Amino acid sequence: MKKLRVGTRKSLLSARQTELALAALAKVHPALETEIVPFHTRGDLILDKPLWAISNQGKGVFASEFEEMLLRDEIDIAIHSGKDLPVLLADGLEIIGVLKRDDPRDVLVMPKGKKAEACKIIGTGSLRREQCAAKVFPWAECRLIRGNIQTRLQKLKDGEYDAILLAKAGLDRMGITEADGYAFRVLSPEEFLPAACQGIIVAEGKRELASFVGAMTHPETQYIFETERAVLRLLGADCSAPVAAFAEMEGEVIRLRAMYGEGYAEGKAPVAARLQLAAEVVGRLRK
Repeated sequence: MKKLRVGTRKSLLSARQTELALAALAKVHPALETEIVPFHTRGDLILDKPLWAISNQGKGVFASEFEEMLLRDEIDIAIHSGKDLPVLLADGLEIIGVLKRDDPRDVLVMPKGKKAEACKIIGTGSLRREQCAAKVFPWAECRLIRGNIQTRLQKLKDGEYDAILLAKAGLDRMGITEADGYAFRVLSPEEFLPAACQGIIVAEGKRELASFVGAMTHPETQYIFETERAVLRLLGADCSAPVAAFAEMEGEVIRLRAMYGEGYAEGKAPVAARLQLAAEVVGRLRK
């Protein structure tokens, strides 16, 4: 290719994620030239409503407009957070690159010196996080918060919330640590099951680029990504639903844990049977 046109959201975190994806591509295609095409999505612009209120029939509020750009050949690939993808991709498009997963856990971010037990108001825009927080922090009330990481952290500093819930991967990618004036409580998957594909950066595009872009794919993460995405697809649950799916590799075996509403199920299977495993776990969730 002479130049690869890369679509990405207009946020600092999205820019950083795109840098990571392009760095992975450069390792396998050192001479590749790229052009970044930034874009504000509907999910970036509508900040006074929770994601579930602006989701349209399972379409990802951060991804669908990039799909239209891909189908119009205005860009060649789009870089996404795996958890922001719609349940079903547009016809003619595929996930053609999957980077190695970063830390999938959630973090309760508080002002420095504050303890979780003293947090009465927790900010989150996720129904999944709200549901998990009700069990882990039953003394606290969850209130809607939207915006990018910097906006949310500023609202925390301004005292609008006692704490906020964020993805550890996003904090790590932005280089934000407790040294910046925060206290972190990193939440294990056992107490706070992550969103499906949280911590995974992916590239979406047309099949003709699958071999070229796919050279950067991390195989184990791809298995995990496919397993967790299968849970969403089988449940018909979009990225804003109260659903969690977390898969881990244990040698040649994959372990899957999933939550939907009040339901929880888990199981293990050989990697080759990962999609059947997802179907079995979803079947238990529905009972």
